[in-house]
Amino acid sequence: MKKLIHLFVIVMFMVVIGCSSGDPQSQLIKIDKLKGKDFPITSEQMENIDKYVAEGNSLIKEGKEKEASEALAKAIDILNMALDADIFNKAD
Repeated sequence: MKKLIHLFVIVMFMVVIGCSSGDPQSQLIKIDKLKGKDFPITSEQMENIDKYVAEGNSLIKEGKEKEASEALAKAIDILNMALDADIFNKAD
């Protein structure tokens, strides 16, 4: 029974790790959804987001999905930081 529990925990850990980054297409959808929300974002942040999305798209076309995913993750991080800042500022 103890081995079964350990196996279950290991499998669940691997599933979470595998799903955490997502594929580039789902990341692009997430970026579009975040961009659709109405929160303030600086022009510098938007330039960086556009740069990472363009980089991600070109890497997708080259078949480099891991690198594309990393570039798109940077864009998502910037959008999430801007959204979090907006939520924090509204809480004051």
